[in-house]
Amino acid sequence: MAGLNLLPASPGLRRFAYANLINTIGIGLYLAGSALFFTRAVGLTPGQVALGLGVATAAGLALMMPLGRLADRYGVKNVYVVLLVVQAAAMAAFTVVDSYALFICVAIVSGVAEGGVSGTAGAFIHAISEPEERVVGRAQLRTSTNIGLGVGSLLAAGALVAGTAAGYTVLIAGNSLLFAAAAVLVARIPAAAPTPKTAARPEPSGASVFSPLRDPGYMAVTFTNALLSLHVTVLAFATPLWVANHTQAPEWSLSAVLLVNTALVVLFQIRLSRRADTVSSAARSSRRAGLALAASCGVMALTPHLPAWGALAVLIVWAGVLTLGELLQSSGEFYFSFNLAPDHAQGVYQSAFALGPGVVRALAPGALTLLVLEHGAAGWLWLALLFAAGGAGTAAAATWAHRRLPAPGPVPVPVPAADGYQRDVAAS
Repeated sequence: MAGLNLLPASPGLRRFAYANLINTIGIGLYLAGSALFFTRAVGLTPGQVALGLGVATAAGLALMMPLGRLADRYGVKNVYVVLLVVQAAAMAAFTVVDSYALFICVAIVSGVAEGGVSGTAGAFIHAISEPEERVVGRAQLRTSTNIGLGVGSLLAAGALVAGTAAGYTVLIAGNSLLFAAAAVLVARIPAAAPTPKTAARPEPSGASVFSPLRDPGYMAVTFTNALLSLHVTVLAFATPLWVANHTQAPEWSLSAVLLVNTALVVLFQIRLSRRADTVSSAARSSRRAGLALAASCGVMALTPHLPAWGALAVLIVWAGVLTLGELLQSSGEFYFSFNLAPDHAQGVYQSAFALGPGVVRALAPGALTLLVLEHGAAGWLWLALLFAAGGAGTAAAATWAHRRLPAPGPVPVPVPAADGYQRDVAAS
């Protein structure tokens, strides 16, 4: 692990990596057992669960930016810790849900907290790290996320094998406890106080701390990058259905695909992120990401015409090509989200940036069903064009957004305070 530099060198980022690992182990437990818990232990129908979680996701997306504004105003660490505590409470509440109405209420609270955590994570990294650490630090945290999800899924295996309501309930309760443990760890991380607007780099013309939606450069990058992030749903949703219904590959090949994806992310995400250290290099990563993802679509289009073992071999190649695109896309995304946003508005800007992939993930299952699953190989080729356009568009939008940035103002100088936090004072 040390040789791969999986953990950040910065004490604050390292603590956050541990907290993130604990948190994502719990999420792995939840993802592995939640569907069975809600249907077999709580007694809901699959349709009721899908509707409730869909409403919860929509609520989380709708309130993501308002929570980012709160993080900018009251301190991102304070808001982040509260959101983790709310998630812990919501998971605990799920274990005693006894009606559909109560399930909906708890799901909405959980969805809002989940959206807030997703939206403010980048702002929290910004608050506990130096500029040169942020992109690589975000990559290291993404690696710990993959590891945590894998560990959580493995730990859930016992409960899934037992197949009892009590076992499923233990998975949800375990997630609650791990959320609480992560909140305790995060609460002990020193973080910078909110950056005063007068001491920060001014935002581009037309932008506002209250609405990144009025910053056309940043939102252009957000939109085009969101198109590239479609690869997440391609892997999690479209691929299992495609393999099962359109190829002769054995069903266990899905596990092989996920194993290849996870291993490559762990091995190479940090290395590739180190190369995205300027706007031009990050734009190049995005452009190449679009091409790699497009190429993966072309590879997948070949699978229906192959025998079982041939399809399996092509799927392994596909997993490698798709993951390369994923790694390049993430590297560019990390750089743009930090460096194209004003320092004093990281909370709301990072939330706006996270909103793009969030909306895409909400809409993607339906879109991929219509585009790919119902049109076969031709659908994959149309998706390839979309990815290529997304990569080129992200590169062009990022270059434009960077040109719109005004010259930096006075550089904030961190001054230690008695309470352990840093106060930023503009250097003269």
